[in-house]
Amino acid sequence: MKGVSHLSDLKKTVLCVLTGALTATSIMVAPFAGASAEKSASSVLAANAESAVPAPVAKGVQKLVRLLPELSSRKVVYGGDVDGPGVSGVKVSFVRAATGTAQGEDSAIFDRATGNLLQLDLVPAKMAKPAFPTDQQAKTRAQTFLTGLLAGNTYQAREVKKEEGKLTVRMVRKVNNVVFDDAYDSFVSFDAAGRLVGLRMFDGRLYETVNLAVLPSPQRVISAAQAVGKWKGQRPLELVYLLPEQEQNNQTAARLAYIVKDGVISQEHTGSALDAFSGKRLAAPVQQAQILNVTGTGEKWSAQTENEARNLLRILFKLESANLPLAVLDEKYDDGQERRFFIWGYFPESVADADKKYHIGSFPVGISQAQKHHIMLETDAKTGRLIRFVYKQADEQWSTAKTDKSRDRKGAEALLRRLVPSGSNQLRLADVGTDKYTTLVADPLIGGVPVYRIGQMKEEGMYTITANAWTGKVEEVIVQRPDNMVFPARAKAINEQGAMERLLQAMPLELTYIHQKDRQTGAMSWKLGYDLSFRQTRSHCFCGGDVKIDTTLYVDALTGQTVVKE
Repeated sequence: MKGVSHLSDLKKTVLCVLTGALTATSIMVAPFAGASAEKSASSVLAANAESAVPAPVAKGVQKLVRLLPELSSRKVVYGGDVDGPGVSGVKVSFVRAATGTAQGEDSAIFDRATGNLLQLDLVPAKMAKPAFPTDQQAKTRAQTFLTGLLAGNTYQAREVKKEEGKLTVRMVRKVNNVVFDDAYDSFVSFDAAGRLVGLRMFDGRLYETVNLAVLPSPQRVISAAQAVGKWKGQRPLELVYLLPEQEQNNQTAARLAYIVKDGVISQEHTGSALDAFSGKRLAAPVQQAQILNVTGTGEKWSAQTENEARNLLRILFKLESANLPLAVLDEKYDDGQERRFFIWGYFPESVADADKKYHIGSFPVGISQAQKHHIMLETDAKTGRLIRFVYKQADEQWSTAKTDKSRDRKGAEALLRRLVPSGSNQLRLADVGTDKYTTLVADPLIGGVPVYRIGQMKEEGMYTITANAWTGKVEEVIVQRPDNMVFPARAKAINEQGAMERLLQAMPLELTYIHQKDRQTGAMSWKLGYDLSFRQTRSHCFCGGDVKIDTTLYVDALTGQTVVKE
């Protein structure tokens, strides 16, 4: 990002606005106020064609000053291009004439080509007695501000939220009297003195023109009451135990909750959204997991010393490590956890011990085929509990080899019997692998209720076993099941019908235009659906990898409270 902290730092031609006047580096002046303002600005830019500031940006500044007259007494310094995150354009700093310096406290970002305001950040006033506008006043003023910025697009004020010393109004776009999914929302903020001090949006969507011809007409949709009936009839909720993202020191307490079944957010809607015409769920079909009953041997797999680590390898994974060099290292993390790594094998000389876990499978030149083996054990440094096992040998030619998923499944089941607690265990088992690798993820069921960790990814389970699908050799095992888990009794949960009622009461279904982008082709298609209205009252990032379960919204099964993950 290019910018300046003082006027004397300017190294290139810039355009400045001082106390209501538009001034170029030449001695040309154009007034901000009055009917000739835009014409004068165009004349200045035409005369100074080599200026670094495009004419649209100057016009964008003028429009903003008309909407916020307090800025008319400021000097405006153009700080050059900025590139993300979230917004890219030309940065402008509004400098108080009394200081004469561009401290970047009050700033805005404009689109270089159109001059559209993309982001506004004014320093909030600090008040001994805050005088925030009322929610209705804030909604009205935010609506007026957006109307002044654009023409043709309609926005409706929704949630008003007070945080970080500001009052923020969420503005939802509407077409055909139907809201858009939240990639099109904007946020207007006010400070404790009642001043408008901020504008945020996603990627300039405020100004985007949508071709009305590609939008389904809402004239023939099912009614809201019909949508609710179909939604309940499809029983979209699932009772689960939720474990916290990070393991607790003494015991890990599970939460009993109703989540949206198969509700992983993969596009721009929740898994509970319904097609507004057919009433069928818009959630993508998912692979159904199989239920596996395993009788555990109750063996404890832990290693804190080299001898214990070698014994674990030999007994559990049938691997001998005596002929391979060993590196042992410990790592401590900010959350208090400690890990110990046992890493066997030959690595290139340039790879330090601390980096070997990132270079599994990278062998030095000149060693024999028999020496090309890497083994790693990751354990809890405090208890020795097995967390991860990795095995990698040199790539071989598999021209005549055939995959055997059935063999891999049997091998995984045999391994699971030695990893799970003693006695009868019920697991949900699914293969999320490829043709080359069989990756089986297994999650326990307690009293028929599945157990998941919040934030768990699609390719992860409480137990994850990856085998080479050609050889059947297990190459990775990950155990994420905490030692001491506590589960509330299922009998204490409210019933499913009650959970659905509570959820709809808190976040009723709302008719929504949902845009879906094909990940392969990039083509955009539009759906008209009934979606949970929390999508229009909260800001969410639908990005990154696919999570296993959607916990952005769920119902606490003990209290009946609807929980929204901010």
